[in-house]
Amino acid sequence: MRAGNVLVARRPDGWEVSGVVDVENAIAADPLIDLAKTDYYSLGRGEPECSALFEGYGPLPADAVERLELYRLYHAVELWDWFRSIGTVGPVGGIADDIVRPAG
Repeated sequence: MRAGNVLVARRPDGWEVSGVVDVENAIAADPLIDLAKTDYYSLGRGEPECSALFEGYGPLPADAVERLELYRLYHAVELWDWFRSIGTVGPVGGIADDIVRPAG
């Protein structure tokens, strides 16, 4: 979040925050893609957190397992590409392992 993401409105008694926008990673897609990103980015948190995430999300469609696996792969590739683009190579090995794992 940065100042450019905060919308303000002038009111008679001063300024008021009227909204926040942060569409940097917004895409028109299957809602499960967000669930997969949250799950992928929280790897290592443990079973209670993972279970709570999915329980809080609510009922999943019958093909959710396959879709979530595909979307996790998508997020792994995206994250790998981002780290490489900024010259950070430390985490790319582990992410590459995540990318290869579903294919194996």
